[in-house]
Amino acid sequence: MEVGNRICRDQSVRGEQAYIYCLKARAKRHHCLGYGTFSVDLDPVERYRKEYSRRVRPITYVPLYVKATALAIQRNPEANAILFRKLLGLRIVQFEAVDVNFPITRMIGNRIVTFIGTVRNAAAKSLHEIQDELAQYQRCPPEKSFAMRRFQRLSRMPLWQVRLVHWTMTRSPRFLIRNVGTCGVTFVEGDSGEHMFPIGPMSVVFGIGGARREPVVRGGAVGIGHVLKCTLMVDNFVISGLTGARLAKDFKNLLEGGSFVIEELEKAGDAKWHCTKHAASRTGTD
Repeated sequence: MEVGNRICRDQSVRGEQAYIYCLKARAKRHHCLGYGTFSVDLDPVERYRKEYSRRVRPITYVPLYVKATALAIQRNPEANAILFRKLLGLRIVQFEAVDVNFPITRMIGNRIVTFIGTVRNAAAKSLHEIQDELAQYQRCPPEKSFAMRRFQRLSRMPLWQVRLVHWTMTRSPRFLIRNVGTCGVTFVEGDSGEHMFPIGPMSVVFGIGGARREPVVRGGAVGIGHVLKCTLMVDNFVISGLTGARLAKDFKNLLEGGSFVIEELEKAGDAKWHCTKHAASRTGTD
């Protein structure tokens, strides 16, 4: 007779695990999450990213995703809102600036952790400013980062205390905005995988999946492009299907057209990008 399996560990849910549990539970209980998927041809914006890295400052794709998220929501300001509870009922609170949450993975002490960072007023910041903030999250000592100090405080809390934090976030817009942003973008590391379906207590979160070489149509001709798999999560209590469709379209057009990268290159003093921008607008890519 085989020996029955044995329990090797039994621990209470607290700290980081409690925070993640309450975060996902709040997303499921307080919001009505809907999803849509779409693809983005990255080849055009890749050329602009390389030119930006050469002329202004080296950047990765993450600042492009963060700023495209902020600009898409800025074009649809009704999406920069979150559902809150009040004493007798519910209320939807709309915010002026677009603050974008994103995941940061780094070493803290002797272990690798993932926590939430926020780029405040991301639509008004340049790509190199966003890249600098990302680098600061990766390099600065934990005691000098509000996001990391918050993460370390939460990691010491019992479940009941973490629940109280999330309870307050569903009721106090000021408390929420002091701690996190108004929307989010999350992504998988590397180019493996397909679509990523985020779960979060926000009204808008873009999920960036894998990217691979696939057939694409450009100017009526079929070619091979670097195609990014994207997912848009919205709270259907706050965001209508029409607004969600516009968000996805604007996000796609911003990345495929690269208009916001071109504008920054122009500001950096490279006049030749003025013609490129107008050529792109005539083709309807922006």
